[in-house]
Amino acid sequence: RGREAGGRAMSERMQAVMWNPAKGGYEAAEAPVPEPGPRDLLIRVKASALNPVDAKMRGRIPADAPPRPLGFDACGEVLSKGGEVAGFAHGERVWYAGAADRPGSFATHQLVDHRIAAKAPASLDSADAAALPLTAITAWEALFDRLGYAALSETPQPQRLLVINGAGGVGSVALQLARLSGIRATATASRAESRDWCTRMGAADVVDHAALEEMAESGFDRILCAHDTDRYFPLMARLVAPQGRIVSIVGTQEKHDLAPLFQKSASFGWEYMFTRPVMQTPDMTRQGDILAQVARLCDAGKILPTRTETFRGLSVETIEAAQARLAEGRQIGKIAFVW
Repeated sequence: RGREAGGRAMSERMQAVMWNPAKGGYEAAEAPVPEPGPRDLLIRVKASALNPVDAKMRGRIPADAPPRPLGFDACGEVLSKGGEVAGFAHGERVWYAGAADRPGSFATHQLVDHRIAAKAPASLDSADAAALPLTAITAWEALFDRLGYAALSETPQPQRLLVINGAGGVGSVALQLARLSGIRATATASRAESRDWCTRMGAADVVDHAALEEMAESGFDRILCAHDTDRYFPLMARLVAPQGRIVSIVGTQEKHDLAPLFQKSASFGWEYMFTRPVMQTPDMTRQGDILAQVARLCDAGKILPTRTETFRGLSVETIEAAQARLAEGRQIGKIAFVW
């Protein structure tokens, strides 16, 4: 019997770039193709993408943990599926952002819970598709689940929005979703090319990061922080309006004074995209639903791709080169990998 029922060759092996915490570095590896659990899709990964969380994950994995592939964003085709999976067919093209507690997408094969995956946009190639899931889910959850905006509202929403780091991966999608939802967004960007990018993505206004210091107090009803919460927390506490909301996607290393928020009856909250899949929340399927809606927006030409750079080949060298590029701190949009 040359092939299994799902169409996968029995002799097929998985190629991967593993993070080895004991050695503190990446290594190329080969392993058996994993078998899907009851709710899993087995995906042949065609493209992946890089996110700041990839570098953070390296420091969170215990030194005595076995090597594992990192990477979250992916676009690929379904090879097989678990017995409880419905709505996906063999050979179908899907996209997803994965989960922090499972092996990642820097590999030729990956398992993903079908509840956090969706059919990929037909209008995007694999690299453009792979660059969107993590940032799209994060931006959607931040704006609509955490900050309280109405998704894709057909009428203008009066609450003024500030997006800190508008040209980054999450900011790039958040500005587009804001434009589609009647939200007037101000983005921060320091370089000319970053400011131009923010305007293209949908920002009504773009200001230099340093200009926040000069802005009037309580100028924004909602603030989305997509860069360095420790640096911007005092500014955000000053800029948020009474009864306003602040949401950050970046963890803190310092303690912060919440008293200014108390006086304003303002709130501070987190958006962590992996909460639903890692905690197995009852509404975990919402992430698959979000990706399905974003796919429709992409196919309708309403969401623009955010990939700006592509590295080809699955190797230690390409992963390390891309991460070095991202670490420079000047990245606009997303970096993708294709293999």
